Amino acid sequence: MDKKVLATESLDEFIDALIEMHGLNPLNRYLLNLLFEIKDDISLQTQKFLTLCLSLLDDGNTRISLDAVQFTAMWTKKWNGLVTLRISSTDEEMSENDFATSDDFAGIINDGIQDILTNDFSAIMENREADTTSAENAFGKPFVLARRPGGAHLYFTKHFDAKCIIEESAKNLFKNGQKPSKDEIEQCINKVASICKPFGDKKFTIKELQAEAIIRGQTENLVITGGPGTGKTTVVLYILWNLLESHSEMLDWNIYLAAPSGKAADRMRESLIDGLSRIRDEQKTGENACIFRKLNDLESSTIHRLLRFSKSRGGFTFNRNEQFPQNSIFVIDEASMIDIEMFAALLEAIPAGARLFILGDPFQLPSVESGAVLGEILKVQSGKNFSVQLNESNRFDDKSNIGKLASEIKEVAENKDNAKFVPHKFTSGDASADGCDKSATAPVNDIPATFKDKVIYKKLETDSAPLSKKEEDKRIEALITEWSRDFAKLPDLAESIHPQRTGTEADDPDHRETSRRNEIWQLSLTKRILCAERRGLRGIENINKKVCSKIKSLWKAQKKAQGETVEWSDTGYFPGQLLIITKNQEMFKLYNGDTGIVVFDGNTPCIMLKKAPPRNSNDESAKRRDDFIFYPLSVLPEDAITTAFAITIHKSQGSEYNHVTMFLPTRIGHPLLTNQILYTGITRAKKSVTIIANDDTFKAAVTTVSERDTGILL
Repeated sequence: MDKKVLATESLDEFIDALIEMHGLNPLNRYLLNLLFEIKDDISLQTQKFLTLCLSLLDDGNTRISLDAVQFTAMWTKKWNGLVTLRISSTDEEMSENDFATSDDFAGIINDGIQDILTNDFSAIMENREADTTSAENAFGKPFVLARRPGGAHLYFTKHFDAKCIIEESAKNLFKNGQKPSKDEIEQCINKVASICKPFGDKKFTIKELQAEAIIRGQTENLVITGGPGTGKTTVVLYILWNLLESHSEMLDWNIYLAAPSGKAADRMRESLIDGLSRIRDEQKTGENACIFRKLNDLESSTIHRLLRFSKSRGGFTFNRNEQFPQNSIFVIDEASMIDIEMFAALLEAIPAGARLFILGDPFQLPSVESGAVLGEILKVQSGKNFSVQLNESNRFDDKSNIGKLASEIKEVAENKDNAKFVPHKFTSGDASADGCDKSATAPVNDIPATFKDKVIYKKLETDSAPLSKKEEDKRIEALITEWSRDFAKLPDLAESIHPQRTGTEADDPDHRETSRRNEIWQLSLTKRILCAERRGLRGIENINKKVCSKIKSLWKAQKKAQGETVEWSDTGYFPGQLLIITKNQEMFKLYNGDTGIVVFDGNTPCIMLKKAPPRNSNDESAKRRDDFIFYPLSVLPEDAITTAFAITIHKSQGSEYNHVTMFLPTRIGHPLLTNQILYTGITRAKKSVTIIANDDTFKAAVTTVSERDTGILL
């Protein structure tokens, strides 16, 4: 969008230009047209201003300040990011001079704010004097204009209502708690150790903050936060165990496990089952056998499925008027990924007498949709204490390079203090296949070599001159060539899999089939490339294309050396190709974020996924099969599957890989070069993370904390 388009007398041309810049969801065109039909006397400047408001709301904000200085600051940051994104994702030679500057929008912003605050917009905006939800029978207006002592804000009505519901529900569900005494903490630590198997010759020991959460969970509803490996699910397991042990009537209560995605829900259930495996055998068969069975048979679901959306009602079956049974316990995981409307729908469906435990990491990326609710509800203005923050990680301990870096990145976000962060030295050389820099002989980050994991920095640029796009692509190609070597055996392993076999004892008596399935599955999880972007040289589309091409060429060369030839399937898939589900497929119980591997049943390409059968299933044959299921790819919509050697950092949330290679955007000011992007990406790695960036872009990522204005006050 240049100055000429900015000054155009055609609103459609203005909207088209903003959509082309990826600054406006195309669907918003219809909402804008509807608004301007309802109120047809809005000036062109204010129409353009409302278009900018929708653009900012597209970023996940749930309200927009109508203070010109604050609005201009938000828009300047967004516009500069859009320009950077456009330049970095195109093959054309472009510069900032080809675009309007943020200052060029000043007239639109000032005129629009003045118009809305001084004239009558009641046809499309409701002036809400108090933080209360819309009346049941009120005629809906798309916007709420909230004038408060702290300033005026414009909300979507649905977001204002959701904010009010969360505030009201949280007041009912969360009370002001107290920290337990040292003696109580010690007793809790000993109690957990007594029911768990020891680790070798050492007893199983929880941390003090975990014990605090377990104790408080007996009488309080809690928000339990912490990074990867801090034991959030472990805490919930022993909260539930103690509740059921102390209150026998709760054995008849409903226990609901839910998360915003099917993948996250499955991982929570797997983590609880893993925790139950640590329970001593006498606890499983003695007086507490009923507790073990109840927890062992728990199923998990998405929040959407938990609330039971009804097409006939046009809403959820469980809601404010028809809540869940009071005798219920809810465990909600990955809360940072829950958007404001879903959070509101969940909380208002939970009765005041139920038990609720919300888990999450507020420093990860927020929800794809609007809001950053977990972070907002932790900013308690009332002084109430209903959260426990776990800060000791079993995965990232004092001997973890990854943990050290993650802690530094989180500290910047937590304290909003960029001055303390000092960039680490970047090492040079080629990244090896396992993500480690074999050419770097010095200990990473000047930390002793006794550290258990590695952080490797690699920049593709030279110090002398910026790379041309052609040269950058060439260097990415070289890196991908090396990275792909470990996955060269995926096609061979995939060819040995027989999808038609059931994985039961009768069908696989020597367990060779299950062994082969486990082997390829474990290989597929060893490493992943994470990208901030979808498009561009460092985006998943380009990276996946290069990885697929390299693996196929390596496989073809191997077959040729063995005197064999490879005939490619005309379906476009090849054996061993990694795939990710991008849209929920309820019929097959496949969910956004589930990953699988392509195997062939004759000439039919199938996706193999690891999905344990329901633990409380009445189908005995299902219980006896292994954990792998197969679906012909032809039954799944093409737009619901994509290649997954490289995935976006957003999609990686909730996953773990031994080795992660992460591509950051190349231009400072890019909207995806943020603290949360970097933190989420590096904490997916268990053994090594290779960060592809230069000194300046890495520091920019650490010190750019993306914030959303949600307006929740507790």
